[in-house]
Amino acid sequence: MAKKYYWIRLKTDFFKSLAMKKLRRIAGGDTYTIIYLKLQLLSADSEGVLYYEGIENTFTEEIASLLDEDEDNVKVTLQFLESVGLLECKAEDEYLLTEVPFLIGSESDSAERVRRCREKKKALIEAQEETKALQCNEVVTACNTEKRREEREKEKSKRESRVDYELVARMYNDTCVSFPHLTTLSEARKKAIKARLNKYTLDDLQRVFDLAESSDFLKGNNSRNWSATFDWLMKDTNIAKVLDGNYNNKASQHTSNNSVAQELDDFYNMASNWANE
Repeated sequence: MAKKYYWIRLKTDFFKSLAMKKLRRIAGGDTYTIIYLKLQLLSADSEGVLYYEGIENTFTEEIASLLDEDEDNVKVTLQFLESVGLLECKAEDEYLLTEVPFLIGSESDSAERVRRCREKKKALIEAQEETKALQCNEVVTACNTEKRREEREKEKSKRESRVDYELVARMYNDTCVSFPHLTTLSEARKKAIKARLNKYTLDDLQRVFDLAESSDFLKGNNSRNWSATFDWLMKDTNIAKVLDGNYNNKASQHTSNNSVAQELDDFYNMASNWANE
């Protein structure tokens, strides 16, 4: 035989009703309110009807036993409910809670199983849809990440394509007035400038030109009358040595044994650079 389940729909204005406000104002009113709710649940499967089966001496005593509540509290509650029309005596052994028939709901156990199955199926579908949405978001995120990477690459390419070769040439000619004048920007020179600007800033190159112009050695004041050129200054290793101060003027540069050794070492390095060219 199929089972049937019942429930009570509690109205949202339950505690705002005049009857409940009055009941709660009575000393012990909160207890009486709980008893009224328990009475509603007790009568849910009989459409609000409470039956006196005669097991106890009185109806009140029997209800108190069923609810596990104090008999005096149950008596006060029943008297109040009857006084405000929420409880009616239909017969000697039958009482009706007048609001309950409008509040109860029910379903069979098979209907409950179907309902639960539908709820699980709905939850599963929602979970699958959420997973798909997350996967779509991951794809979109990946696409956005790739798009941003491509945009950064394009921006980098644009920056590189905007290398101002003429500016570097002017910096050299305006600063290194003691060196051979740079008149032609060949592709090889542009390539060298672009490569150096990947590592050094324009300020670094300006400092190289300043240090070179202030260096007697690089301007040709050496035993072989050799002087640096723009191409020599644009080599990575030479830029590093100039910035390190290897060619700065030193006291007694032409008389000290250390200076002679330095000069020989410099010529060796220059010979190696020429060989690499």
